[in-house]
Amino acid sequence: MSKRIFGDAETIRKAREAGTANNYINWDAINELPEEYEAVITEIKFDPKKLESDFSAVDSKKTTWMPQPQLMYRIAEACGISGGNDSQVEPLYEEVDINPMLMKPMDAEPCIRKMIVGRQVTKYSERLQEDGTFLRSSPCTVAYNAFERCAIMWADEEKWTEGYSKPNKFDNKYDTPYRRRSHFYDELKFAHSKAETKAHEKTIRELAGLQTGYKTEMLQGGSLTFAKIRRSREILKMESAARLGAMSRGEVAPVRALFAPDAESEPATEPEPVTQPASSSDPFALEVTDVTATHETEPEPKKTPRECLIATLEHYKTEKLVPENMIKETDNVLTWLTKNADAETKKDLWPKAILRLTLIEKTIPEKGRVTHDLYK
Repeated sequence: MSKRIFGDAETIRKAREAGTANNYINWDAINELPEEYEAVITEIKFDPKKLESDFSAVDSKKTTWMPQPQLMYRIAEACGISGGNDSQVEPLYEEVDINPMLMKPMDAEPCIRKMIVGRQVTKYSERLQEDGTFLRSSPCTVAYNAFERCAIMWADEEKWTEGYSKPNKFDNKYDTPYRRRSHFYDELKFAHSKAETKAHEKTIRELAGLQTGYKTEMLQGGSLTFAKIRRSREILKMESAARLGAMSRGEVAPVRALFAPDAESEPATEPEPVTQPASSSDPFALEVTDVTATHETEPEPKKTPRECLIATLEHYKTEKLVPENMIKETDNVLTWLTKNADAETKKDLWPKAILRLTLIEKTIPEKGRVTHDLYK
């Protein structure tokens, strides 16, 4: 049995040429592949004249670029990178001044609250190497502070309107304490997914061997080339034949009944969460769960379908997961949803808004999608 290399013939030929730019293939290791494995060569193409479609500029002059999430997921697929199954998610606690959310004057006495302001995710990924072992990335920890992000957006709107004393060229979104509080919980709802996305991107960058930044001239070739190692088809066929032969001879290991009871174990006891009651004099005071408590209590109002659709579309825009040819239509949908509080009752337009969300999510890998109930 001979080792094999799969992929487009022209791509393989170019990838074998010495000095090929953005070629992340270790040909020396692939040439020594055990017969149990095979390599798949994949070329990921992009338009060097429209780098903003697949890359994000990391400087104001747009001379250095990093792949956007959708491109990172394509790279992970081309390299055979998969996320680990023991990611750690923790609430992010901080003592913050909630005066910006209450819209109190800048010279007001600070109103400090210890509260959940976001999520922190620790994640790792794995990649099958040429010798058949799995390479595990370093644990990557990312914290997403929703309150900090909201405070920046509130301050920006105040700057544009000079403290709401001048008209805004856009509709004001955060001009009341109630809107700001709702905005904070909208951001907090997606803090977990945003932190996990960033952490996963870091592990992909490490295992794929990507650079920390690409200069514009480095991307003029319009492609990145990677190799994925997998078990060979011949080995899989042989194992399947051996398994079927063993079954025909009755050499099958006993299988536990599907509904058989598990081994008895004592139920684990969990400590009760310790909460600090909110002050009755402050309408925006938040209940705080002790950091050491196993469970957390987080007041989060139930969203209407319209609010959920707005939050989901804004999340995809923020993470740059909306395809370039759908950005304008997505902005139109968001404008219509913002101006129509009863949008879900519009039988002629609401289905079109849901259809727009469907088309966007078809372009996003399942790991990057937001969980919602809008298709019910």
